[in-house]
Amino acid sequence: MIRERGRRRLMLRLPDIRERLSEQPTETLGEMFESYALAADALDRFHKETPRQENLIAEYSELCREIEQEVVSYCAGR
Repeated sequence: MIRERGRRRLMLRLPDIRERLSEQPTETLGEMFESYALAADALDRFHKETPRQENLIAEYSELCREIEQEVVSYCAGR
């Protein structure tokens, strides 16, 4: 379930590789989906918190970008 949520979020963020992401994922890609879902969910929570913890928002925003780049690189190499 969490992997699928990560896959859907990445498909929205990375439309250029959406078709590749919709294929049966490898174990590595599935783990990236899961990591992305967890990081993106945490980022959403940090955005809603009061007071906002800007350091955590910046950290998790960067983490999400890094995972996105990793997914793109992985898909390009397949």
